[in-house]
Amino acid sequence: MRAAQRLLHEAANALAQPFGMDGAALMRERSAILGIAHDGTVSAGGTCQLLPAGDGRWLALNLARASDVELLAAWMRHEWDGPEWDAVAAHLLTVNAADAVDRAQMLGIPAAVAVAPNPDLEATHVTVGALRTFGATPVVIDLSALWAGPLCARLLGARGARVIKAELVGRPDGARAGDPVFWQRLNGGKEERVVDHSALGDLVEAADVVITSARARALEQLGLDLERRVHADGLVWVAITGYGLASKWRERVAFGDDAAVAGGLAVAAGGEDAPVFVGDAPADPLAGLAAASAAADVVESGYGAVVDVSMQGCVAAALTGSKDGSLYARSRLAEQELV
Repeated sequence: MRAAQRLLHEAANALAQPFGMDGAALMRERSAILGIAHDGTVSAGGTCQLLPAGDGRWLALNLARASDVELLAAWMRHEWDGPEWDAVAAHLLTVNAADAVDRAQMLGIPAAVAVAPNPDLEATHVTVGALRTFGATPVVIDLSALWAGPLCARLLGARGARVIKAELVGRPDGARAGDPVFWQRLNGGKEERVVDHSALGDLVEAADVVITSARARALEQLGLDLERRVHADGLVWVAITGYGLASKWRERVAFGDDAAVAGGLAVAAGGEDAPVFVGDAPADPLAGLAAASAAADVVESGYGAVVDVSMQGCVAAALTGSKDGSLYARSRLAEQELV
């Protein structure tokens, strides 16, 4: 476990260095504020557990929202009573891990099979767009929620950007219901706007950088057409998702603990027969750091781009030192002679 955690912290420190921050401390920031810690097969936040399935493989199931618990009967295909985790554990012994995860994801419940780290997974993929002239104070619109995206925006603000946190009317960032100290750390230096759909479009039109954390289908429903603006106007669109926009799992939901399991962390720490959690939702802060590093490099290059960040891929790359082991795109931009 210590070796896996060391690799995460080394990657985080490298990513945080250009921002003058301690990456390992950012990885531990929420757990330090809340006084929480992982406990073997139970995540630090307590909402995600690692459990064995009937085929002997392990999976992570994350019941982070009330709706996830409400969907358990549909997931198990029968009613249940008593403690939810007892019902989940009993059901899993009757199914195989991959099928259980597929059905959970079909219903929108975050879940992932515990696997070994895959060196072929890409952390950050950059698609270069049109030339753009960025001012000394780029305007960043933070449309993301929870941890990874807001951390990315916070770091870009520390580099001198003007950051506006925009939330739709009636759809606030779910992190507002969490610890106020942690919320302030992530969002305290940002301007805040609550807007309707029409005002959101106007806000995005004035942006140099837009950060999102929604899945592709949800973004399409907003009608912002961010990819078109990348190629037409040189917008920098930072899209942070569980598995990446180009992945076959692009519509899967993920939070920081289950995404880390999908990236191989639990198996790297404990083995295939006894996977364990490491840290507090580590895929979130690692992806936020990777996204900020890539976005800062793209802005310096003078080009727009789609910065596609996979939380799963960030963890895998940190653990394997893969071809994208730096977790961000500076080397790729240099190869294209854009910097």
